[in-house]
Amino acid sequence: MLIGFLLLLLPVVVYIATFSLSCRLKPKLCILYRVDAGIIAIAGSSFSVYLAAYSGDQGGIVAYFFQLVVIGFYALFLVTLLVINYFLKPGYRRE
Repeated sequence: MLIGFLLLLLPVVVYIATFSLSCRLKPKLCILYRVDAGIIAIAGSSFSVYLAAYSGDQGGIVAYFFQLVVIGFYALFLVTLLVINYFLKPGYRRE
């Protein structure tokens, strides 16, 4: 039960922890991160809680797998933004 609860809170905690660090990104990427990552983390976790609370045993299983998808998508989104930010740095030379 504790692991499931932590799994549901993980994206929101990571989002809150990285919110102030997002200002190191380019301005447009910062806004994109703050809006889209917030939607992914909060809406995804909220929907998983809804599935777990109102759908019985099968909903709990679906909520677990859906939350794994949310965490994976959130991680992929973070990595994509970091790579884009790296290539937009002024010191990066394109040949």
